[in-house]
Amino acid sequence: MVRFFNREHDLSILEDIYASPSSSLIVLYGRRRVGKTELSKEFLKNKKSIYLFIETKPEKLLLEDLETSLEKVIGVKPGLDDWDDFFNQIFNIPEKIVIVFDEFQNFTKVNPDFFSKFQKYWDVHHRETKHMFIVVGSYVGMMKKIFQGSKEPMFGRATLLFNLKPFTFADSFKFLNGFLDISVEEAMKTYFMLGGVPKYLLLAGEFGTPDAMETFNKLFPNTRMLMEEAKNILVLEFGSEHKGYFSILEAISSGRAIPSEIADYTGIAANTVSKYLHELLYDYEMIKKEKPIISARARSSRYLLNDNFFNFWFRFIYKNYGTFEIDPQMGVELVKKDINAYFGLAFEGVAKELLIDLNKKGAIPFRFLNIGRWWDKDTEIDLIAFDDKNRDAIFCEVKWKHLTRQEAEHIIKGLKDKAEKVKGNWNEHYCLIAKKIEGKEQLDFLAFDLEDIGLEVGKP
Repeated sequence: MVRFFNREHDLSILEDIYASPSSSLIVLYGRRRVGKTELSKEFLKNKKSIYLFIETKPEKLLLEDLETSLEKVIGVKPGLDDWDDFFNQIFNIPEKIVIVFDEFQNFTKVNPDFFSKFQKYWDVHHRETKHMFIVVGSYVGMMKKIFQGSKEPMFGRATLLFNLKPFTFADSFKFLNGFLDISVEEAMKTYFMLGGVPKYLLLAGEFGTPDAMETFNKLFPNTRMLMEEAKNILVLEFGSEHKGYFSILEAISSGRAIPSEIADYTGIAANTVSKYLHELLYDYEMIKKEKPIISARARSSRYLLNDNFFNFWFRFIYKNYGTFEIDPQMGVELVKKDINAYFGLAFEGVAKELLIDLNKKGAIPFRFLNIGRWWDKDTEIDLIAFDDKNRDAIFCEVKWKHLTRQEAEHIIKGLKDKAEKVKGNWNEHYCLIAKKIEGKEQLDFLAFDLEDIGLEVGKP
């Protein structure tokens, strides 16, 4: 197995910054298992560099690790009694070097004064050197506080805050296909359960099968490799308040999308729900807030989880954890009972990804500039893609179903009725995306199914 996969765009961002003659401080953060360490190590290849993983161990031992790394750069082993010695050594090196601190937030436990020390030396020396510092962190809330908290020493010092995202479905499919001869549909189901997280996809490739539900059985109830994963990650992220956050995330994953519904579901006071939602949105970046993509009378925002894996885990594992403990087979049956409804909602994300890819290739009637969901009272449209200037719009329904030609035409007839409720005079185009659409070539509207998605991701 090749350890590093894809990430060409992310590498190019780092390379562009590295090519600058000035110094830089990059904050590379993102959820655990997403590949931050592998990205930073790939970037360091063929560069003069120092890499230090910040373990929660005595400072003296960390400095000893740095002595060894510095010896490779300057040719002699320095004596580092404290962080002043380290920074003085670094800023006296004339040629450009890259310094990576992995799990940077652990300095809060090793020595909280480190941040003030770093700030002092950075402010004094960064204009006279070319060095590139990359600080890597898995605790999103803590990393954002260190660099965006107005009272924190490192506030305003970062050149770039770089949130490393999970793979898209297209990249996830290519990754899985390196291990398994897997169909587009089964790869998609696997992606809906595991998200585009490289670590989980690696487990699916090594221990899973071309059948997504068999992979679920192997990674969750059978081996329990991922049964505790979300809990282990998020308890560390949220700390002592994790139970409140967990309740909110369970509510959202179960379809409670507005604050009043979340408050009713959890029994948490409305003002406390608002506080949690604000923090999950801005501090932890675990949820997103959606409004109708084109203005509507209904202005209530909806909240959704950003991450397929967390969405799946809270909806099926956390909610039924006791059942899995007592009777794993019954837990599996509860998952199977509701899994298609979940797949249908997750499929909208892949449909959006498909339309964006086709848009870039000029493979649809016009180039759109915006895309998203729309709703107004009891009317919803899965996706609207539009060009506001030229008043062109594609109205799109997404169905996780096999459809006959007659069923497809009936869905579009209903979509046309719903489109009449959308404000504005639009040059209207209609689109249907489903698992399978019979006779799609003879339809007088845009029609795409898994076969087309397969062609897009490289599997005819």
